[in-house]
Amino acid sequence: MKLHVAAGPRRMLVPAALLAAILCAAAMGVASSAGASRRPGTRVTIALFGDSVTESLLVPNFLKNGLAPQLSRAESSMGFSPGGAGLIPAAPYRWHFNRWAQFGVGAIPKNGWVTIGYGAASPGIDGPSGYSAVATSPLATATAAVDNRDVEILYTSTSIACSFQASSAGHTWNIDTYRSGPAIDTETPIVLGPGRHELTIHGPSCGVLSFDGAVAQRPVSPGQVQVEVDNLGHSGMLPWVNFTPRVAQSLVEQRYGISVFLYGYIGEVVGGKQLAAPYVSAVEARARIAREHGGACLIVAPTPIAVPRASVTMVSRLDRTVARQAHCTYTTALTHLWSSPATAERKGLVLVDGVHPSATGYTLIVHALAPLITRMVRAQLRH
Repeated sequence: MKLHVAAGPRRMLVPAALLAAILCAAAMGVASSAGASRRPGTRVTIALFGDSVTESLLVPNFLKNGLAPQLSRAESSMGFSPGGAGLIPAAPYRWHFNRWAQFGVGAIPKNGWVTIGYGAASPGIDGPSGYSAVATSPLATATAAVDNRDVEILYTSTSIACSFQASSAGHTWNIDTYRSGPAIDTETPIVLGPGRHELTIHGPSCGVLSFDGAVAQRPVSPGQVQVEVDNLGHSGMLPWVNFTPRVAQSLVEQRYGISVFLYGYIGEVVGGKQLAAPYVSAVEARARIAREHGGACLIVAPTPIAVPRASVTMVSRLDRTVARQAHCTYTTALTHLWSSPATAERKGLVLVDGVHPSATGYTLIVHALAPLITRMVRAQLRH
């Protein structure tokens, strides 16, 4: 509201009571505007599920050029504030384990870790993405670089009083793993100092530690909408292989705002009628977790890959079935990005296997998906 009082002999005389009312209304308007700027920010988390195509490990510098980071940057360009790194699963490609062996392969290292879920021989049992690492010695360490201050340490509870430590930049947190009842996915928040840090997880003081990773998040600025993209891809794993009760429970705990399923790639590679029933059951169960806990779900038909047409048709039918039964959005936005796997390989959009995208291929995928995901984020905000 603008109050104008002309100068000179023609000035308008405003009664004192009216002037007081006008000034009060103006002050209330300023307060209202200030209050709007102080509204709590909102974080919307997007979980990307799938196999190695989602995980993006085969592209150089996957933490910058993979699907999740490129999608995160694309959503920021849509006007949302950028989120943190999100899930850092307990896998050797994200953490430096002082010593480690894959579960079921080789001897268990002394004072080190056994990784579960890393490799086709060891389906995961813990954590949102099905990756975990188990240690019995306090000398075991796992280290990752983190540049977000708010961090949730993910682990599995124990039936006895036991603890492990997390440390960073001279600070140490002692975390007790005891919870009454059966073992469950558990998280403990810590706050790091500003800047980039080496976060180290130490083995247990007694008993067994099943470490599932960490979630790194940025604080949300007042009045802002932050979009965080979490990479829950799991190389070589069909959707039911690592969908154990504790993995399911950890997904409930995370309460992702939007769950995006790209299992069609591995479905088309594997193919076969024996895939149908477990595929539909597992993807639908994951989608229902998203829907029943306040989120939305998106099922994505994959880009053309080097597989028989019959496999494409079958998996497309299965994905449509899941989308209908679980009330998910279904999109074919990626099916026309290139005419054939051979064309994509010639243009450098996929690797020589005809399945995994290059960094440029991921850019095309993100360009096609980002507007749809943006609309889903805005729909979440309206609800």
